[in-house]
Amino acid sequence: MVVTKLARVYAKALIDLAKEQNSVDAVKTDMDLISSTLGASRELRVMLKSPIVRADKKKAILLEIFQGKISDLSGRFLGIVVGHGRESSLAEMCEAYQVMFLEFKGIEKVTVTTAYQLSEKELAEVIKKAEGLSGKKVQLEEKIDESIIGGMILRVKDQRFNGSIAHQLKSLKREFRANHYIKEF
Repeated sequence: MVVTKLARVYAKALIDLAKEQNSVDAVKTDMDLISSTLGASRELRVMLKSPIVRADKKKAILLEIFQGKISDLSGRFLGIVVGHGRESSLAEMCEAYQVMFLEFKGIEKVTVTTAYQLSEKELAEVIKKAEGLSGKKVQLEEKIDESIIGGMILRVKDQRFNGSIAHQLKSLKREFRANHYIKEF
């Protein structure tokens, strides 16, 4: 999902308020709940994007869904978002908050792509290597892609370390094509 500038502005305001009220962790839990609820319910996403449904109705529906499940600050945030007509960007705002939360905690998000599920020992080694590369604690996201055949692709910050067998085979193929030592017949 692409996080827009609008989503980052709202998320920044929310995390600043949460810092002031010492509720950064509670709001993170709330944003996770809101994000998973939006991800699980197509009807809710459609309703939030619909120009036909009035803002007060959207606010009432959101408050009904999340009342007693989220903090007061997060509830007021939802009210402000709907009041400003920005409810269609709520999922992006949740994602932007989650990214800012990790930055606030000094945690780097790292993605590892492998052809199979890694064992606990292998995961620990990947985490150790990623922490060495980033200089921070890491939150590891695993992806499985059988097309890489073997090895792994590690994404830390804006860097990508591709040690997959598929990548190595493509490199060899390029080398063989550009081999200047074999005279063409």
